[in-house]
Amino acid sequence: MQQYPFADPLDATERVVISGGGHQAEFAPGGGGRLTRLSTGALDWIVPLTPTQWPAGKWPRAGSYPLAPYSNRIRDGVFTFNGARHSLQSVAGRPHAIHGAGLFQAWQVRNLAADSIDLVLSQPAGVLGWPWPFECVQRYRLDARGLSLSLSITNQGDTPMPFGLGIHPYFTAERVTLNARRVWPADADGIPKGSQVKHVRELRQSAAGCDTYLSQWEGRATLHWADGRELALHADPAFAHLVVYTAPGSDFLCVEPVTNVADAFNRAADGDTRTGMRTLEPEARFSATCLLGLTLPRGQR
Repeated sequence: MQQYPFADPLDATERVVISGGGHQAEFAPGGGGRLTRLSTGALDWIVPLTPTQWPAGKWPRAGSYPLAPYSNRIRDGVFTFNGARHSLQSVAGRPHAIHGAGLFQAWQVRNLAADSIDLVLSQPAGVLGWPWPFECVQRYRLDARGLSLSLSITNQGDTPMPFGLGIHPYFTAERVTLNARRVWPADADGIPKGSQVKHVRELRQSAAGCDTYLSQWEGRATLHWADGRELALHADPAFAHLVVYTAPGSDFLCVEPVTNVADAFNRAADGDTRTGMRTLEPEARFSATCLLGLTLPRGQR
C-alpha cells in the first residue's frame, strides 16, 4: 500500500473569524478547511487549534475537520463499487484509508460575511486514489442559537460515485447524553462487522476512552460541561450515524454526526443495508445540515 503522498505540512497560518449572537468561530482554510475555535467570550466549546503547521497525516486533536468524500475507515483502503475494484492510499502509519482527503488539503473561502463563511474544496480525480472529481462546500453561520453547518457535495465526474460526509469536532465537554438504539461493535482496527440493537443513553470522557459507532440516534444529542453549559446537537436524518470518540484520559470528547458507518462501502457490498452508503449521480448534489446549539448557564448569559 502506498503511503500518503503530500510531503508538505498543512499551512494553517491564515485564520478567518466570524461572529454572531454573542459567539465567535475561527477557521483555517489552508489547514484542511478546519474550524479552529468556537467560543462564547472566554469559554471554548471546542478544543482550540493553535498550531499553524502540522504534517498532513499527523493532525492535532483539536478544532473540527470535515469528512469527505467518506467518513472513517475503509478496510485496507480497498472497496468494490458497481463491479469495479478501487484501491486508495492511506495515511502513513495507518493500514486503512481514513476520513477521505478533505482534511488534508487547503480549502478556499467563498461568500465571507460577518456572521457566515463558505469553505470550498474542488478535488480532482485521483487524489489519494479516489477516482471521482467532486466539489464539497461547508457553509457555516453563527447566530443567537449557535453554529449551523450545511455540508454539501457535488459529483463532478461522469459516472456514479459512492460517498459519505460528516464532521469531526473535538469538544471540551465531559459527557454526551442521547437516545441511540443501534450499536456497531468494531474490531481492534476500528472496523465494524455488523450492528446490533442496544440502547445507549450516555458516553463520557474516561480513563479507558471509547470509540463507539451508533445509529438510530434520532439526530439529537446534548453535550454537557461541568460548569453547566450545554450544546444541543441537532442533525438532519441524513446524518443517520454518530461516532463518539475519546482517547484514554484525554480532555476532549468527539461527537461526530456522519452519514455512513466505518467501512460502509464494503459492508454495503456484502449486503448490509444499514451502512448509510449513498450514491451520487454525475452532476448531482447532496446536502445535509446540523446545528450546534449553544446554551450558557443563566448566570453566565
